[in-house]
Amino acid sequence: MGLKDKFAQSFARSKTMSGPEKKANEIMGKLLLKKAILPIVLMFVIIIAGAMLKINSWVTLGINLVIAVGAFFYIRNSSKKYQNFKPYVGNLISLEKKGKKEYVAIIKQGKLPVKLQIAYGGEDLEHIKKNQMVQISYNPDAKIAILVNRQ
Repeated sequence: MGLKDKFAQSFARSKTMSGPEKKANEIMGKLLLKKAILPIVLMFVIIIAGAMLKINSWVTLGINLVIAVGAFFYIRNSSKKYQNFKPYVGNLISLEKKGKKEYVAIIKQGKLPVKLQIAYGGEDLEHIKKNQMVQISYNPDAKIAILVNRQ
């Protein structure tokens, strides 16, 4: 499969995504972009420092390649961490706003209440009434909550 075919398949997939999938994709993309900024800045600093200190360009290239490979594996491992979503279905008992964008949601799933610490995606839950039935996909590692369905 060529690069053109992979791009066409990815583009077609993005057009058929549902709302919650798009929201999850957007949140995870922003989180991974934040992690990618540091290696990119470090690579530019090394290029500028190498030019100013008149270091051999092959050494500068080698250091940048090592940083790029390290950043690739770091971002790939952290993206695996963002893929572990657990579904919760129940009544939304309460939603508290802890910080600027941090929330604590309590969902009654069956007979037991479940407390969810939400750092990303909690703003979707603000418009839901108390005791309304919701379906949430939650990632406990990254504290991401995606509202899948409400009834």
